[in-house]
Amino acid sequence: MNAKRKHFNWLIGVVLLTSLGACASGQNLAEGEIYDPFEDTNRAIHDFNKAVDTAVVGPVAGVYATVVPEDVRIIVDNAARNLGQPNAFVNYILQGDGDAAGVTLTRFLLNSTVGIAGLFDPAAEMGIFDRPTDFGETLAVWGLPEGAYIELPILGPSSVRDSVGIAVDLAIDPLNYVITREQAYYLLALRGVNLIGKRAAYDELIQVLLYESADSYAAQRLSYMQNKRFAVSGETVLEDLEDPYAFD
Repeated sequence: MNAKRKHFNWLIGVVLLTSLGACASGQNLAEGEIYDPFEDTNRAIHDFNKAVDTAVVGPVAGVYATVVPEDVRIIVDNAARNLGQPNAFVNYILQGDGDAAGVTLTRFLLNSTVGIAGLFDPAAEMGIFDRPTDFGETLAVWGLPEGAYIELPILGPSSVRDSVGIAVDLAIDPLNYVITREQAYYLLALRGVNLIGKRAAYDELIQVLLYESADSYAAQRLSYMQNKRFAVSGETVLEDLEDPYAFD
């Protein structure tokens, strides 16, 4: 336990220092402008990600949507979403948002019990809707700027702040400390299948962004950054407007 605590404290310290240093640059921008000093590298990674989507992810998602019934896909999405609630709860506590933390905890308890381990979403039927968040948004609440735009291999569009958030979310997720290694493999597989399902669900939008736009890199960058800025502005992001590239 002490080793885990030391590792956690070290990770938090490193990523926060990294975030502070990296986010300090490029913030004297006009409103709405995107800071992209690594555009050449980002474009190369974007081309790689697009090739992977064309050759592997897109076709697999198409088969998944064709073969797997919609009801089953919804169950998979419900289960994966429910398993993300503990991490969202921790982040809302860190953000000082008691109301959202309460809603998130209520959803998790209802869906984990009445919803049979999250396979169903009775909370939504009761008007208690999902409020996704992450440590990148927590950093935004704490006042850290978004920093440079970056595109990550396989994971896709991000920013310095959001990339730091991904690393910290892995460390603070309460599930990591209560499940076994075997259960962690099942969880990883579930989330992977759900990402394929999300790729299938957002196929039309992704086709427009990646394959029909004159500059798919610029279109994806704008879509991602607008969505993230909307999310951290304090507004409620409608599920239909979720960023299809915001894969945790």
